[in-house]
Amino acid sequence: MPTRKVRNPMLQQHSLSEQSRFSKLFANLQIGKTLRQAGISKSFGLSSLAIFQIVFSLVFEGKNWFRLLESDRAADLPGKDVIYRF
Repeated sequence: MPTRKVRNPMLQQHSLSEQSRFSKLFANLQIGKTLRQAGISKSFGLSSLAIFQIVFSLVFEGKNWFRLLESDRAADLPGKDVIYRF
């Protein structure tokens, strides 16, 4: 099954090497497949993999979701309800 490229606004702030490391990590661990097998899916909007990548990257940036929504990058991010429902 071909992997789909996910555009992640959080990862776009990183350098290309960091983006490729995240992408390779998620591809090697088959995170998208694991999320689907666990019954985690969405019917529209961002994919569950993209949302998981955003939450995952928060840990490595040392930021919390509330502060990120109040920053200049908030326009590129999904609403807080998307993250909370995930």
